[in-house]
Amino acid sequence: MPPADIPDMRALVMPVLLPVVAASSLIAGAGVAHAAPPGFPDVDAFSAVDPSGYQLMGAHPSMSGWVFSTPAGLRCQDSLIPDLGVFCQGPIAGSAPGTTMVSVSLTTEGAFSRSDLDPGAGSYPLLPTGAKLAAGNGVVCAVPTADTLACRAGKPDSWAADTPDPPDRHYGEHGFVVSPSGSWAY
Repeated sequence: MPPADIPDMRALVMPVLLPVVAASSLIAGAGVAHAAPPGFPDVDAFSAVDPSGYQLMGAHPSMSGWVFSTPAGLRCQDSLIPDLGVFCQGPIAGSAPGTTMVSVSLTTEGAFSRSDLDPGAGSYPLLPTGAKLAAGNGVVCAVPTADTLACRAGKPDSWAADTPDPPDRHYGEHGFVVSPSGSWAY
C-alpha cells in the first residue's frame, strides 16, 4: 500500500490501460484483408452460371465441390471446403516453362507449380467466356477472355465478418490470373 500522500498508480493507470489493451487485442486478432491488387479482373462483374451444373459429389467433402474447364484448356476443381480453395491443371499460359498447375485458397496465396497428376477424364463442363462460377464457398472464378482465367478466394459471404483465424493459418483474400500476356498471383 502506498503512503497516503502518493496516489495508488493502479488507480491512475488501469482506467487508461485497460481500454488500450482491449482495443489492441481486437485489432491484433482481426484478419488483415488483402484486397485484389491493381490489374486484377473484377470477377464479381461477370454473369454467374448456375453452380449446380458444375457440382461434383465425392466420397468425402474434400473430394466434393465444383469442376469446370476453360476455353483455353484448363481443368479446374473448386473444393466444397473453403480452406482448400481451387486448383487448375493444364496449359498455364504466360508462366514458366513446365508449369502445369495453379492453385489458391483463402489461407494460401496463389501459386504456380508443376504437377504430373492426371486431372482425369471426367466431365469438366465449360465455363464460357464472360461468365463466372461463384458457388458460395468464397471462391469466384471468371473467364474474362477465351484465353484468360481469374480466380479469387476469400471468406465466404455466409461467414460472419469477425470469424477468427485458425491457430495455424490466416484467412485473407488471394487470387491468380492465367493469361498469355503474363500469369501472376497474390
